[in-house]
Amino acid sequence: MTGDRVPSTAARARAARRIAAGGCLTAPVAALLWVPAYARRGPELAGIPFFYWYQLAWVPGCAAAMFIAHLLLRRPDRRHP
Repeated sequence: MTGDRVPSTAARARAARRIAAGGCLTAPVAALLWVPAYARRGPELAGIPFFYWYQLAWVPGCAAAMFIAHLLLRRPDRRHP
């Protein structure tokens, strides 16, 4: 039976990190594409309607999600033993 190989622990960990990174990158996209969830005026923040400050709040949120995905996917430095 050649197709019955069990993935190694390292391979499972890599797959889990890829899935987590995908979730980090999917969350902001889904949150911003679901417009009916935030298409309203209130609550206002410093006089800015919710519709606008919600989208602006995702700018650093997206940067944080991309950074976390980068950390999850980066390869270890193999120059040092």
